[in-house]
Amino acid sequence: MSSPTSARTGRAKIRQSGHPVSTGSGRIARRAKSDNAVVGHRRSGGVRRRHVIGATTLLPLSRGAWAQATQVARIVVGFAPGGAADALARILSDKLRGVTAPSMIVENRVGAGARIAIDFVRTAPADGSVMAFVPDATMFLYPHVYKSLNYDVARDFTPTTRVISMSLAMFVGPLVPADVKTVPEFIAWVRANPKYAVYGTPAAGATPHFTGAIFAKAAGLDMTPAHYKGGAPGIQDLVAGQIPVFFGSIADGAAMVEAKKVRALALSGSQRSQLLPDVPTFQELGYKDLVVEDGLGLYLPAKTPTEIVDKVNAATLEALKAKDLQDAIRNYGFDVSGEGPREFAARLDRERKRWASIVKATGFEAME
Repeated sequence: MSSPTSARTGRAKIRQSGHPVSTGSGRIARRAKSDNAVVGHRRSGGVRRRHVIGATTLLPLSRGAWAQATQVARIVVGFAPGGAADALARILSDKLRGVTAPSMIVENRVGAGARIAIDFVRTAPADGSVMAFVPDATMFLYPHVYKSLNYDVARDFTPTTRVISMSLAMFVGPLVPADVKTVPEFIAWVRANPKYAVYGTPAAGATPHFTGAIFAKAAGLDMTPAHYKGGAPGIQDLVAGQIPVFFGSIADGAAMVEAKKVRALALSGSQRSQLLPDVPTFQELGYKDLVVEDGLGLYLPAKTPTEIVDKVNAATLEALKAKDLQDAIRNYGFDVSGEGPREFAARLDRERKRWASIVKATGFEAME
């Protein structure tokens, strides 16, 4: 998932192969220092918001309270209210009410690309009262892009249900001539105009960052990533003609595609998107190794009893049949996943091994 964080914008810096570089003169070089772009990853403050469903009164929100016969359960989201993860969690929480507790709330523990939320759930009671709803990449990619993590998915969590799958998209803006409508045409244009060999991403060390790097290598292009603090400022610069191309989630740019302000040239998933049905996948275009999918899933603490894990998984799979949740998922450009504990855990293990070599090949330097 492209890191759906929101933070104040900062000065732009460009990182090539994990190292800050100077881009020289030219429009792109100047705009690489836009107030929106930034290299690296910064922790944001611990913002929290609670959403109550079906509860007239709340127990005190101390850790001790949750160890009692639980009256209120929590889905902990690592991103701010209003984003895709938060919105889906709120629909899901209504449908999971009564599964492990009479009431269910959504709690936003924002910051550090969802690591704050994950660390909180890691030490929560293993009784089904607290679960994380975070991107797959926090489990399979983060171990390779951060020098140290407080958690390990195999040791600290039980992957319970993978709720959605999400592809990334390659968007081009008005800086790229209108007659450039395909990936091969874009490659030819960049080769003829090397000063525009820059691609935007929502954050350094996120899946779109490495997707752009995989693409550039496969296309034989030497491209420099310009990292933003989220998808929105990157798309803004794309629409304004400050960068030629942006790799992000489908949700990042779908509205601008519909408004004909940007164009989507390819998708990173294994299948086309219902939201952008006319856009081919990289696989269809001959890039067999360029398959990148993130997701959002529910995680319970590692020692949660199997019967509780199975109960939460079964209820979540049932919830995914509901039209309102399916519609919300598709409106964000996501796909329903529905993988259970074994399949989900196997996916994360497989992806973690795969991404070790991908990150290493880019020369990316692990962040603090």
